[in-house]
Amino acid sequence: MKKNALAALSALLALAGPGRLLQGADARSENFQTHCSVCHGDDGKGQTEEGRKKKARDLTNAKWQDSIDDARIVRSITKGHDEMPAFRKKLTESEIKALAAEVRSLARRPS
Repeated sequence: MKKNALAALSALLALAGPGRLLQGADARSENFQTHCSVCHGDDGKGQTEEGRKKKARDLTNAKWQDSIDDARIVRSITKGHDEMPAFRKKLTESEIKALAAEVRSLARRPS
């Protein structure tokens, strides 16, 4: 599972292009900003107005991240989950996998 996450994150960084190592909200991909940030916020915590209405998951929660596999994240993006819409008709398979890797990159880890 960890190898899959690492491979997906590597793919995401490759898609970001050379020299594009950004931090914080600036690091969010265009697809994340377009399709995810409205509910999950640029920080992934789900504390936007829309996110609070829809009870959007805190994507930075390491305990939640550790409890699921990459396939679950891909499935949720593809098919939707609870109040989250499906993105299978709006995003390609590779874009969905890149978003899943981006979600993985949001996990808060104890220092």
